[in-house]
Amino acid sequence: MSETLARLTHRVDLVQMAVRSGAVDSLPPDLDIADQLLIVNDFPHGFDDRAVNQLRYLADEGPSVGVHLMMVADRQDAREYGPVLDPLWRSLLRLTPVPDDHLADPWVGHAWTYEPPSVPQGSEVLGQVLREVGRSLPDHRR
Repeated sequence: MSETLARLTHRVDLVQMAVRSGAVDSLPPDLDIADQLLIVNDFPHGFDDRAVNQLRYLADEGPSVGVHLMMVADRQDAREYGPVLDPLWRSLLRLTPVPDDHLADPWVGHAWTYEPPSVPQGSEVLGQVLREVGRSLPDHRR
């Protein structure tokens, strides 16, 4: 994890400097400038202070140069960090898995009521998807 965060932070720094100075063509040839999505599951478990600061940086600066962040987290689990994560929480679009709960949209400041998509009555799509997912799992995870 620390290697991935360091690589993405370095990438954001380099691309930002190149864009600001108009020297994008001078980026190292091995630097991948394609859009990237970092998915962080079960935050903050396994994160130290340095990693938390790198995530904050990626959330703030990454999107402008194609590095995006998706976090699966419960704010209550991260309360030990106190107010240091408030800017991070405020900057994220928060989705809830609970029907009739509210989404917090930081861009427009509205609360939206969440209605999860449902499979039409009698459809076999969900069963097919779950069977495929089950087949793709290693034997020890089934």
